[in-house]
Amino acid sequence: MRVNGPFVITRVVDLEGHFRAPQFLLPDATPEAFGATRTFRDPRFYDPERGSLIMSFHSLIVQTERSRILVDTCVGNDKHRPMLPEWHLRKGSYLDDLAAAKLPADSITHVFCTHLHADHIGWNTKLVNGKWVPTFPNAKYIMHRKEVEHWEHVRRTSTEPANHRSWDDSLQPILDSGQALLVDGDHEIEPGVRLMCLPGHTPGNCALCLDDGKQKAFLVGDTIHHPVQVERPHWSSNFCWDKAQSADTRAKFLGDVADTGAWIIPAHFAPPSSVRIVSEASGFWYEA
Repeated sequence: MRVNGPFVITRVVDLEGHFRAPQFLLPDATPEAFGATRTFRDPRFYDPERGSLIMSFHSLIVQTERSRILVDTCVGNDKHRPMLPEWHLRKGSYLDDLAAAKLPADSITHVFCTHLHADHIGWNTKLVNGKWVPTFPNAKYIMHRKEVEHWEHVRRTSTEPANHRSWDDSLQPILDSGQALLVDGDHEIEPGVRLMCLPGHTPGNCALCLDDGKQKAFLVGDTIHHPVQVERPHWSSNFCWDKAQSADTRAKFLGDVADTGAWIIPAHFAPPSSVRIVSEASGFWYEA
């Protein structure tokens, strides 16, 4: 993917393909309700024979004249995630795929976590001689301060394992290494590259906004999980911290970007992974 001007965006996949039934992700997506959507008939994003969403778990690497910014680090290898077998103790080729794209781990200057769910911070670290160490040794790991504070509180106060125990294996080692950069929602990484706070999915959920003065792109993480949420923006996920706020944030964002020509690049859209939003009488739709 390329945005005209100084930004080049590369997608590197951790895992991709059939995921789960729509209601696993979106409680409002009953068979009847989901079957009434246009997305139901789009084979790129849904397989009716298997009854499963088609999704991707990928990183987006933004190359500028100054930086290589990796957005969201997916599931990771060797992580103990027994509740989701497809995430559990993976042995994927992600690091080799980064290198094949001429984006080796040691060349990354920034890692930006749109939020801190386990499938967005897994490759923050890798297992070396039984110890979790930062995967990207030369990078600053950028995280919204409110997001870190929220998950630290959950970890300290919850009686159940929180967030697949990802704090211990994917976040604490980054904090211990001194590579974490905790920022507020209006943080600018460099000219034309800034954070935009989109709360609801989590308290500190953010997008990365690229603007070269001619075109814009928004790397929105889980603000929009699946294309069906473009036509049904009030459908929030089972994993949203505040479902009502998530829906309001999504609807406002879609209204702001509709018909502007901006590229919207979420964290889980299967190819085509970037879309433009258009307004219609019934609401919104996507053009890939």
